[in-house]
Amino acid sequence: MLLTSLRDSLRNLAHYALDFFLPRLCLFCGEAVEPQAAAPLCPACEARVVRVQSPLCPRCGRLFLNRAGPDRPCGFCLKEPPPFAAARAAVVYEEDGLTGRAIKQFKYYRRLEYLPLLRHWLTEPACLEFAAPCDLIVPVPLHRRRLQERGFNQALLLARGLPGRVLRHTLVRTRHTQPQTGLNPRARRENVRRAFAVRGPEAVHGQSVLLVDDVYTTGATVRECSRALLAAGAREVRVLTVARVAPPGFRAG
Repeated sequence: MLLTSLRDSLRNLAHYALDFFLPRLCLFCGEAVEPQAAAPLCPACEARVVRVQSPLCPRCGRLFLNRAGPDRPCGFCLKEPPPFAAARAAVVYEEDGLTGRAIKQFKYYRRLEYLPLLRHWLTEPACLEFAAPCDLIVPVPLHRRRLQERGFNQALLLARGLPGRVLRHTLVRTRHTQPQTGLNPRARRENVRRAFAVRGPEAVHGQSVLLVDDVYTTGATVRECSRALLAAGAREVRVLTVARVAPPGFRAG
């Protein structure tokens, strides 16, 4: 594991060195990117990324299949409101698209060159405006076993790109859980039930907390994290993710 982490670190260091001395190239198509561009993404690929936009549910951020009309509560939140105050994401997660590729390459293959792009999406004006009322930033934690396997917590690295105070070890996983990928919504909820706790609740007591993760799928994980933070005395919890999985049949525009 140590040799693997060292090899990955050296590879990423070499990438950053090349990025410094050579022209910036788009992470997806290899086209040259203007030096002043905010992220290593060419205009053509940028145009393929679907932003999360209204109409959506003002509580959970769910996107609607019908792209006409104003923001409105979704049926899920009307039936069972989530514990968090609101959730938002920057871009729509497309499994076989650019957003899916960026997140999977970063998260599962230690391709840290994708981190600036993910941070770029996470710090777009709408996301910063959503995060502004929060006092603290808390990343969704990994269990120590998963952290040893992966080598880093992707949510923590993303959270560090946001302005504000990041609490690294306040929220912890109390048990090792099965990966959520491939589980249905009910199994996801059971998998993470009571899997989180707050260490040092005085740090969040009376505070508005911004909970940060990479992808919002069903919301099972961020719901359990929010319950733990609220039980520890947080005034409210907002959830911000880079990407949001849209409902089946969703079409932008």
